[in-house]
Amino acid sequence: MPVLIAIDTATPDTGLAILRDNEIVAQYNWLSHQNQTVELLPRLDWLLESAGLSLKDATAIAVSIGPGSFNGLRIGLSTAKSLAYALDIPLCGIGTLELAAYPYLAIGLTVWALLPSGQQEYAAGAYTKNGADLKEEIKPHITNLADLAAKITEPCVICGPISQNVQTELKTLLGDKKTVLAPADIRPSRAVSLARLAKKRIEDGLTDNPAGLQPLYLRRPQISPRKHPTGLPLSQNKAVIWDMDGVIADSAPLHFRAWQTTFTEMGYTFSEADFYRTFGLRNDMIIYSVLGEKSEADIIHTLADRKEHLFREYAGQDIKIFPGVMDLLKSLKAAGYRMAIASSAPLANIKLVMTKLGIGDYFLATISEKDVTKGKPNPQVFLLSAARLCARPEECLVIEDAPGGVEAAKKAGMKCLAVTNSQQPETLKEADLIVDTLGKIGVEDIAGFIGSPGAK
Repeated sequence: MPVLIAIDTATPDTGLAILRDNEIVAQYNWLSHQNQTVELLPRLDWLLESAGLSLKDATAIAVSIGPGSFNGLRIGLSTAKSLAYALDIPLCGIGTLELAAYPYLAIGLTVWALLPSGQQEYAAGAYTKNGADLKEEIKPHITNLADLAAKITEPCVICGPISQNVQTELKTLLGDKKTVLAPADIRPSRAVSLARLAKKRIEDGLTDNPAGLQPLYLRRPQISPRKHPTGLPLSQNKAVIWDMDGVIADSAPLHFRAWQTTFTEMGYTFSEADFYRTFGLRNDMIIYSVLGEKSEADIIHTLADRKEHLFREYAGQDIKIFPGVMDLLKSLKAAGYRMAIASSAPLANIKLVMTKLGIGDYFLATISEKDVTKGKPNPQVFLLSAARLCARPEECLVIEDAPGGVEAAKKAGMKCLAVTNSQQPETLKEADLIVDTLGKIGVEDIAGFIGSPGAK
């Protein structure tokens, strides 16, 4: 059952759509006031849930590539590319003006799509119908209304997010030229057009390499570095991804106690050495390491449920935060870093620990076992975290305590800080930096660490 997710963040008129087989099963459009970074992924999660789906069901990703807002395009593209990487599914990028033109092609005329681009200027392109797709007649370019009116020599449709006043001015400039202006107050969802166009192109083999897909800018970005009031760089493009167990929460003794009780009830032995050898892995992998070929699906499910029930019972009574964690969380948030928890634990465990430790407000995203199909050392959990934080892998630092987590971070193309809360330093040697406590790390250390090519 093919499921395509369409993401359109090119303008404040933001949209998401989900196409399953040939049907739009869910769509959501909203006006974002420069908040797409924090709004996009929660709305996508909600939309998937409303359609009875999850990210694991996605078989393709589509994204609008511009022209449009510099920040909006960056957010949409980084999210789409990270999801395509993490889920190992096709990616298709389509121009914003094509999406605006698509609903009007059935009229049979050339469609001019407009997008405001500064004072009295517009991004414009012309398109005609080409089967189930469209043909670009005039490439996207920057123009003004007078020049646009002069270029129009045949009957056409003019569409896009332009006001009634602009339409009136256009009518005057066009004179008696035969044109149809799409109603200013009716704006078809670009995300729906994106889903339908992308489906056809993906079926035709027209996909994009996530590493090479770039936004279509008709102007150079006028962006200069900003400074945080503390003097540190304002880190809106940088992210810190935290493992939970063994990094934030001193939960290893509680997990060991829960596993030992669970296996003892089933007549199996689970030693402390077994625990630390498998610490940080998914439950099914831990159970398989003990039961081997006896690890049938129903047995794994029963044992995992029992173990997590016991863990939450123990954690609800006694869970502690590691030294240095709270201070680092506070300073990173104050410096503008976006943060996520990326854990192989069930979501119920994560929520319980976050509530008991009072750390929920520091994280913009939470990735749990329900979100991934592959556990660490596969990098999927960290790539999904980057996508939800709208950050590129090279803009991310992972904080881990287990060898499998360190390996996953490096496979994801991210820097890794390892803390020896649960492992010996030699087992974490692939990390970029190893410390025995996060109390030794400040935001100044991380500010120069992410995105730098520095060695260990």
